[in-house]
Amino acid sequence: MSLPKEHNKLTKKLLKEVPTDIIAKWLLEEGFFPEQYVMPPTFRVKQLELNDNPYFEVDTTGANQKFDPIKSELVNVSFPKSELTDRTFGIIEPKIYHDIIWYLMNEWELVINTIFNSSNKIYSYSFPIPISKKNEGSLSHLRAGRMIYEFLEMAENDLVAEAYNYKYILKTDIKNFYPSIYTHSIAWALHTKEEIRKKGNRNNYANYLGLKLDRLFQSANDGCTNGIAIGPAISDLIGEVILSAIDTASSKIINSKGIDFIGVRFKDDYRFLCQSKQDANFIIKTLQKQMALFNLTLNESKSQINELPEGLFREWTADYQPFSLRYKRKISYKRFESSLRGTLKVDKKFEGTGVVDRFLSELSTNENVLKFDFKKKELLKSISLLLLLKQRRNKSFPQILGIIEQIIEENKGKVRTINKIKSIIENLLNEKFKNIEDNQYDLIWLIYFVRSLDLFPIKYPRSIKSPLITSLKNNKLDFFKPLPADIKLFETIKKPGRNIELLEHLALFKKNED
Repeated sequence: MSLPKEHNKLTKKLLKEVPTDIIAKWLLEEGFFPEQYVMPPTFRVKQLELNDNPYFEVDTTGANQKFDPIKSELVNVSFPKSELTDRTFGIIEPKIYHDIIWYLMNEWELVINTIFNSSNKIYSYSFPIPISKKNEGSLSHLRAGRMIYEFLEMAENDLVAEAYNYKYILKTDIKNFYPSIYTHSIAWALHTKEEIRKKGNRNNYANYLGLKLDRLFQSANDGCTNGIAIGPAISDLIGEVILSAIDTASSKIINSKGIDFIGVRFKDDYRFLCQSKQDANFIIKTLQKQMALFNLTLNESKSQINELPEGLFREWTADYQPFSLRYKRKISYKRFESSLRGTLKVDKKFEGTGVVDRFLSELSTNENVLKFDFKKKELLKSISLLLLLKQRRNKSFPQILGIIEQIIEENKGKVRTINKIKSIIENLLNEKFKNIEDNQYDLIWLIYFVRSLDLFPIKYPRSIKSPLITSLKNNKLDFFKPLPADIKLFETIKKPGRNIELLEHLALFKKNED
C-alpha cells in the first residue's frame, strides 16, 4: 500500500471516530471566519450553536417543493495578491452558515462516502476538519497550521518516499478554483449529474442534500450560482466534495488504461508520479475533461512535467537556508539586515512562495519573545524595513504588526522610542485612510492594532462603507443585523494588556498540539 493511500485510509478512520456534534461545533466556532491572518482577533465566534432544527426548512406542503433561505451578500475582505489581482475572502451570513452545517451533519455519511470513495486513487491531503491522531475521537484546535503539516507530509515526505519507483512528476492546479465553483455542481458531486437531471429531481430538495446546499450557497452570495466564499472552513469542505467526485471519475479512466501512477492533491493543487511523459499527458487530459464537466478548468500556465528528481522539492528552501534565523536565540541588527536582504533575493527568484512568512516567523521564539539585540536607532530601522517588506507580501502585514507590538511591549519605559513608533503608525494609518476601498485589509489590522494598545485617538474619515471597519470603530459587530440573541460573533476590544497578542493570534502551531 502506498503512503498516500495509507494517509487517506487513516484520515477516514480517524474522522469516523469523531461524533458529528463535535464536528459541527468545530465548524461553527473555529471555521466560521477565515484563517487568522485574514481577520483580527476581535472577529471571533463567541456563541454559535447547532440548533435542533435549521433556520430554513423545505416546504413540502404544496404541489411543488419550496426552499427559500434569505438572500444575503458575503462580507468581503481583500488584499492585493499581485499587481493586477486581489485575494478576496468572504464571511457567510451566520444563519445560512448554520444551516449548511445542519444539513451536512444530517447526511454526514453521504459526505464521507463521497470524499473517501473507494474507487478514488487520487488521494487528498487537504481534508479541512482537524482530526487528531494524538486524541482519537476529538479534534485539534489547529487550522492553518494543520494544513501546512498536511502539505509538507504530502509534498516532502510521502511523495518523495514513493518517487524512487517512478520517472516523472506532473504538477497542475485549477484556475481560480473557489470563484469558479458552480453551485449546481455540489449536487452533481453528491448524487451524480444524471440523477439530479432526471425528471422531477431538479427541485426535489427534501430528498437531495446537494440541492439544499446548492440553494444555501447561492443565498449566501446574493443568489449567484458562480463562486463560493473563500475562507470559511465549510467552503473548503465543499471543495473537497466536488474535487473528490472529479478525482474518482478520473481515477476510473486512468486505471482502465493500466497506467501506473500515484496521484495526490492538496486543495486544488495536483501532483502525479508516473512512468512516462505519455502517461502524464493522458492523466492531465483526463483531468481536464472531468473538470470541464463541472465547469472548472486547469491552469495550463502552471502545469508542468518534470523528470525526477527535478520538481520534487520546494527549491526556495535550499536558497533560504543560509539566511535562516530558526536556531538563533538572539540576533544582532547586522544579522537581521543580512537575513532580510537574503530573504528578498530568494523572494525575487521564487515569486509567490512563503519565504517572507518563514523569515518573519523566525524573528521570535516559540514564546513570542523577540530575538532582537538591537540599539534604539536599530529598532526604528528594523521597523522601517519590516514595513517595506510588507510591500513584497501583503498577507505578512499582521505578522509585521505583531512584531512591532512586541517591540512596544519590550520598550515600554523608553518614551522617545515609543513616541516615534506611534508617529510612524499614525502616519501610516492616515495615509491608508485616503483610499479606504483599496486599503481595507491594512486598515482593519491597523485600527485593531492601535485600539488594542490604545496608542492614540483615531481620526476616522466621515464616510466609511466597510462594515468591518465600522465594527472596529464602534467596537461591536456592524453587519448581518439583526442577529438572533444566541449568535455572538465579536469580541470587544478591551484595555491594553487584556487583548490577545497578535503573535499569539497568528501562531499557526500551538506547543501543546499534535
